[in-house]
Amino acid sequence: MLNNKRLNGYLDGVYTLLAPLSHIGESHGPDSYLATQDIIGSDGVPVEVFVYSGNAIRGMFRDCGSKYFLDKISSGSILRIPLQMFYFLFSGGSIGGEQSIDIDQARKIRETIPIASIFGGGVGNQILPGKLCVNDAWPIAKECAHFIPKEYLPDELISWRQMTTERSYTRTDDAKDERKREYIFDENIKAIEGGQMKLLDTTDENKKKKKEDAPIQMRYTVEVLQAGSRLYHRIDVRDLTEIEMGALVSAIVEWSKSPYIGGMSRIGLGRVVLEYKWHPVGEEPEHFIEVSDKLLLGNTARETKAKYDEYLGKYVEYLENHKESLVKMLEA
Repeated sequence: MLNNKRLNGYLDGVYTLLAPLSHIGESHGPDSYLATQDIIGSDGVPVEVFVYSGNAIRGMFRDCGSKYFLDKISSGSILRIPLQMFYFLFSGGSIGGEQSIDIDQARKIRETIPIASIFGGGVGNQILPGKLCVNDAWPIAKECAHFIPKEYLPDELISWRQMTTERSYTRTDDAKDERKREYIFDENIKAIEGGQMKLLDTTDENKKKKKEDAPIQMRYTVEVLQAGSRLYHRIDVRDLTEIEMGALVSAIVEWSKSPYIGGMSRIGLGRVVLEYKWHPVGEEPEHFIEVSDKLLLGNTARETKAKYDEYLGKYVEYLENHKESLVKMLEA
């Protein structure tokens, strides 16, 4: 990557909920409950607490970083890539065949695709280790106060259980709405004379199945973390080049276009504001990034992202000259 400077340290900060958060651990019938985990409390006694999975955060940023990468090198159009490359970028790929280690291949992938270098993945018959340790996110509550940095603790702490509530929803059977029934195909009306069209398969087998289907109507309940709750989070980074750090920044920037975590974002759950600080090893911490009504980048985030964007600007020309070798490099 033509840049020998390496960045080591960690990002940490807080997700503040602007809407209730759904992060399901267990479901019983139509009811879903928050994910929890036992920890050792400050008194040495095990206690159950809510936890937001670091794997979910890692996957979220990986998807956003890969999208940013592909959009940036496609010059405004949609870049369609082979399925195995798609899985490698968005899901981490897979491994197969006899196990072996090809250091040269791993080095080439890191140099060619920075977003893959920081998140890692399976390529051919080897695993490319990532460079991030994405921790779980913990509620800033009494039960977790002993391992959350003091600077993030308020004067008064409550239990995480006081942060939860339940939301109930109803899924209506629209077929019972007389204003909409005229759009339902009626097999007793001739298509031409009745002026209706068949948009779906209406074979005898499917007709029978549809008659046996129960009405699409139900009531369900979801346990959520209340709006206003705060989650502490930390990401450790090791041996990142400035371009790789810029790739991480790009992932957060892409996510900031729709800053939601957890499930059911389609109905507004999980909207957050986020602020990370950068703690470089042996140096003073600094503001890194803030995602709120405005996107604010600190010095390190802004400078490394600029270098990453410059790198991607040269990528189109690289692909034209090395497209076949790039695909072969990623083939199992």
